[in-house]
Amino acid sequence: MKPEPSFVAAFREAAPYIHYLHGKTVVLVVGSHILQAAYFTALAQDIALLSSLGVRIVLVHGVRDFLEQDRATPSQYCRGYRITDAAMLEEVKRLCGAVRLNIEAALGMGFLHAPAHTAKLSIAGGNFISAKPLGVLDGVDMQFTGQVRKIDSEAITRCLNNNQLVLVSPVGHSLGGITYNLSLPETAAALALALNAEKLVFLNRAAGIVNQNGTLLRNLSAEEAQRYANEHPQHEDIVRVLPAALDALAGGVHRVQIIDGTADGSLLCELFTRHGLGTALAHTSFTRVRPAVARDIPDLMQLIEPLVRSGILLPRTRDDLESHIREFFVAEYDELVYGCAALKVFQDSDAAEISCLAVTDNARGKGCGDLLLNHIEENARQRGITRLFALTTRTADWFSERGFLPASPDELPAERLRQYTDNKRQSKVFVKKLG
Repeated sequence: MKPEPSFVAAFREAAPYIHYLHGKTVVLVVGSHILQAAYFTALAQDIALLSSLGVRIVLVHGVRDFLEQDRATPSQYCRGYRITDAAMLEEVKRLCGAVRLNIEAALGMGFLHAPAHTAKLSIAGGNFISAKPLGVLDGVDMQFTGQVRKIDSEAITRCLNNNQLVLVSPVGHSLGGITYNLSLPETAAALALALNAEKLVFLNRAAGIVNQNGTLLRNLSAEEAQRYANEHPQHEDIVRVLPAALDALAGGVHRVQIIDGTADGSLLCELFTRHGLGTALAHTSFTRVRPAVARDIPDLMQLIEPLVRSGILLPRTRDDLESHIREFFVAEYDELVYGCAALKVFQDSDAAEISCLAVTDNARGKGCGDLLLNHIEENARQRGITRLFALTTRTADWFSERGFLPASPDELPAERLRQYTDNKRQSKVFVKKLG
């Protein structure tokens, strides 16, 4: 029986993300609309799977929809905050208790189709949040509506270290023993910041941020997200969570992701595939080129090895890469390395060489090589280089299409000419003049 190609491809795509997220803290924000629906059972299974893969999960739940259903009169709001009187506070506390029990029951089911008995997911809770009153806004007494004062990150970390999922309700208590109703997005952002979380994930009814045509935007910087939200109508869930998402990014959370929690498997697709299903936000651009460092050496070897096997590149040992790591640059997408190139500068010469240009299979044809080349060229210009050489046995057309012209080996700097003569590869030589 042959392996299923789609499964093999999907598992290989997921593997780097599984490795990356192992041991990392992820704050999941589940809106009350998601909790009400039958599909929460499947989502709970996916959350349990994340925990089994070593992801440290803090789950924050909402109660907004439950609260609206239970009240005969509509809630009053000021600046987007619900005005919480004493009677409503009692409803909030009652609903938080009921919702927590339902979540614990769903998460406690384990894996429905497990081939053998699996350990039950351990869930922790507690008074992790101290709160303070929001006070008076625009002349309106917000009463028992509060804001986060402090997160007991040490207590939460102890639970995570014990392999427990931490379940948090959007309420907090003051030092005087008063309970306050808190904003769900702001509570989640405060938790992510206090725990130095890798990701903050909002699961709601909206797939993410859209452009003027209603097309979902997959990856945005914080600045781009704010601009699209200002210029184009967005789903009410996006309007509600975006300010807290941007605050989290500004405070140091690496990624914020907004996804449609009603879509089966959306959480797994968002975390373990290259493009995901929702909108992923970063403080700056998702794609970048940076100088390589020692921890990149395994990635460099993996990038280079297929090209060595096919005879395109010369072999390089780990020691070689360690000795010349300062010459290398790597291209990243969402903090995963998918390309590399080196810039070798020759002493007493206005020339340099671009070498060891390599990209992953799934990045070919998507501009990765151009991104690296442009970065190498700009770096060379800044260093006073006026001629950039490229030596190749199989990719002459690629360099020709990017402004490189055929050159004689005799035009190479003396040091490089000696190497060229000694290795006897008879590579074709190209040169590009840098303006």
